[in-house]
Amino acid sequence: MTALTRLNNLDSRAWSTATWSAPFVTQLVLALVIVTSWLLGKWHPGTNGAILFLISAAVVFVLGAVLCAALTRSASARARGLALSLAGSFAVVLVGGLVYGLWILAW
Repeated sequence: MTALTRLNNLDSRAWSTATWSAPFVTQLVLALVIVTSWLLGKWHPGTNGAILFLISAAVVFVLGAVLCAALTRSASARARGLALSLAGSFAVVLVGGLVYGLWILAW
């Protein structure tokens, strides 16, 4: 069974896990983006904030994609729900960060 087929046939346990874990996973993803941006800023001072955010978002995206792929291949419905939550949380953090940067910070 392919990963896409498993995601198309999610049961109520997977959706329940995705729904309940989304707020916590979103905070973890946001914290990971902030810490990665901070570390990149420490190593390369004077770099534009937009560049730091985009690089750290790319790093977190690769890490999240690997975790999502591993969780999607799991036989557990709860693991597939967590993968869905992780993918959605990354999308929320990326869009929120871009809106904040473009609108409030005026990158």
